[in-house]
Amino acid sequence: MKTCPKCYSQIDEDMVLCPTCGERLRTFSEKRRYDKHSAMLLRFLVILSAILPPIGAIVGVSIKKRHPILGKICFKYAVTGIVIYIMLLLLALICWLAMTFLGVSYL
Repeated sequence: MKTCPKCYSQIDEDMVLCPTCGERLRTFSEKRRYDKHSAMLLRFLVILSAILPPIGAIVGVSIKKRHPILGKICFKYAVTGIVIYIMLLLLALICWLAMTFLGVSYL
């Protein structure tokens, strides 16, 4: 918690305006820079979750308390990635079984 420089009331760290007096606490360019970094982090974690589902699931669970929306998105993409990997594995197994029973040489 920090204090407003004008009215000295207690405010959260990420507030742009003081809820008591309306004093601007930081410029909007600082907020845009924060949003840009958040968007880059979100893109990286979503791609990581989709490509490496176990890592995405671990990241999603570990950051859920601090960033609940980001954690939920990462976990959702990780579960989706795991389901897709299982479906591809089943498809490969079905193709292998079909080729084996039909007598097709796959070498």
